[in-house]
Amino acid sequence: MNEQQRKEMSQIRQGGPEESLSEDENLNRIKQKTSEDFMKYFETTYQPPNMRDAQRRKRKETDVLYDFEIPEDMDQSGKGKKYMIRTYGCQMNEHDTEVMAGIFEEMGYESTSNTKEADIILLNTCAIRENAENKVFGEIGHLKPLKMENPNLIIGVCGCMSQEESVVNRILKKHPFIDLIFGTHNIHRLPQLVKEAMFGKEMVIDVWSKEGDIIENLPRSRKGKIKAWVNIMYGCDKFCTYCIVPYTRGKERSRLPKDIIQEVRHLAAQGYKEVTLLGQNVNAYGKDLDIEYGLGDLM
Repeated sequence: MNEQQRKEMSQIRQGGPEESLSEDENLNRIKQKTSEDFMKYFETTYQPPNMRDAQRRKRKETDVLYDFEIPEDMDQSGKGKKYMIRTYGCQMNEHDTEVMAGIFEEMGYESTSNTKEADIILLNTCAIRENAENKVFGEIGHLKPLKMENPNLIIGVCGCMSQEESVVNRILKKHPFIDLIFGTHNIHRLPQLVKEAMFGKEMVIDVWSKEGDIIENLPRSRKGKIKAWVNIMYGCDKFCTYCIVPYTRGKERSRLPKDIIQEVRHLAAQGYKEVTLLGQNVNAYGKDLDIEYGLGDLM
């Protein structure tokens, strides 16, 4: 959600000044709410994909930020706890999973492949094919008994499916035990989102946030020491009739050449032998930069 949506959410949670409630009264009010109440909120704040608006987004500037850090109150908050991320879809999703795993490990969490051991389970989803979505909903159903056995377990849905209104509404209506939903532009906010899910009483929904930023210096937890994925750009502006990627991944944003080269040199120094350059539309790399620098120059 964007800043305007956050303000609206705050007003819905807190009410007007004349409706100031004590903490206990507010907790009772929240307990009385149903999934339909939260769906009404989402329907009033959600902005569905609009091709005309999406095509105009090219004019917006892209900010490159190097200030990522784990908030002090969440540093080592996962010590003694374990996380599990189940990934569906493309190599970009695999790369996103590496970033989320890196963030979790900097927070003190350990990785596990056993759902019964996990304190946090994330499903990193794909929206390209219906079969992939069906698999995710099947997995959500399988996780429900675990949530019933362990109410402190945090279950989250992220990735491209989270950017679809129909998916979020279906989760709100049929799977209210899900704690956390966030989109493809929000990975750097994972510590804050986990905190909200841990201490809040409502389902945390954070989708369609500002897509213009490129967040550098994000931690990564890569598997193996031979092959590595390096993202060179995000998003797509082609808007093919059959494809949802321009809506779920946002506009084309190229990383700066110096940041890419620095990352590849660092991988080479660690002994990696093969690097795969990733992007939704790598042929368009550099077209949004202020300098004349394309994929050929980067290679």
